Amino acid sequence: MKRYSLLLAAAAVLVAACGGTTTENDQAGESSAATNTSAQVSDTAATEETAAASGDASIDDLDLGEDGELSLDDFIPGARSGPMDEADARAEEMAIQQQIAECMADEGFEYIPFVPVEVGGGFGFEEEDHGEWVKKYGFGISTQVLMEEEFASEEGSDPWADDPNNEIVEAMDELEQEEYFRLLHGGEPEIIENTPWEEIEAMTPEEQEQFFDEAYRDWQPDGCMSMAYEEAYNSEGDMAFWEEFGDDFDEFWTRAQADPRIVEAEAAWSTCMAQKGHDFPDQEAMYTYLYGTEIGGEYVEGEFTAKVEEVVTWPWEEFGEDGEGFYVETTVTIEEGEEGESVEEDDFEYPTPEYDPELLQPLIDEELSLAVADWECSQDMQNLFETVYKELEQQFLEENLDRLLSFKEEHS
Repeated sequence: MKRYSLLLAAAAVLVAACGGTTTENDQAGESSAATNTSAQVSDTAATEETAAASGDASIDDLDLGEDGELSLDDFIPGARSGPMDEADARAEEMAIQQQIAECMADEGFEYIPFVPVEVGGGFGFEEEDHGEWVKKYGFGISTQVLMEEEFASEEGSDPWADDPNNEIVEAMDELEQEEYFRLLHGGEPEIIENTPWEEIEAMTPEEQEQFFDEAYRDWQPDGCMSMAYEEAYNSEGDMAFWEEFGDDFDEFWTRAQADPRIVEAEAAWSTCMAQKGHDFPDQEAMYTYLYGTEIGGEYVEGEFTAKVEEVVTWPWEEFGEDGEGFYVETTVTIEEGEEGESVEEDDFEYPTPEYDPELLQPLIDEELSLAVADWECSQDMQNLFETVYKELEQQFLEENLDRLLSFKEEHS
């Protein structure tokens, strides 16, 4: 739903807010922070007295982290505040991997915890790195074909190629492999497992799409890997938070959009974009053009995405049509032994998207131009957004502290 996507976007800014801004905005933020801090202390003291009398959770029960400041992170299960550095990201991933290994061992299978080298990439994404990425890939829509082709062509690009579990699985027979992957990733939805494949193949493409959409709509995988990540990030608790507080947070989102500072910044962004050849009243209009939006409860695809899909055929769109699966099976000849005898082995080639370069290039040019312009025009606005949303976060905490404490206690 669009409303929840906006809420989550706002929350992402809130919990990561730490950027600098102009002197004027800094002064406004400092003044607001002083007022909010005073009110927060007063409300917190009153809440602690009530909690102490009732035996419920209090501020003292919260781990406020190194900065000792109260934030939404303290109440949203699985929340992550700001980017992680690579060491922290790898440590967190390794802890999840160890839990997967324990779960698989309980089921009688060996699983070796493994974290690929690239796991840290993106956790500590610096602004200058992101600027370079934008210049090369834009928003990642029409340029996704470039990323797919790079992945397919780079030797050793698969970060999981050195996973020691590959050797463990290869030593199993087919039935053992099926059971191993069922326990690791979870089985399919019950309706799929109970429906003969011949019956599914007999369906029309429209019937198959509806069948799989309904099968996976509310399905939750129950394998060791899914459960480990679910426990680590508590996505159910995160959704529960927005179900309970989403309507309240809508009001704050509306306040933010109506804030004179934001209105002025959006106008400046629109003027800047127009000077670079792109006419949008605000960023939301730009994202609607690129990705689409929700209208009357139905998702409407973005105009730009639709144009790309007319030009590009993705390999997964053909998945299963010939019964051969996603990867293209090939045969390679290798030299083995002291005498150099030749043997043939099956290999699998990663398929790349199909498209007409002459039709796609104008779309890539448009996307890169738009993305770079947005990047250049939105730097100051992003800093201002962080300031405004941080103020609203404090207001939200002050007005809902009792409810937040109760929610935290119920979902911990």
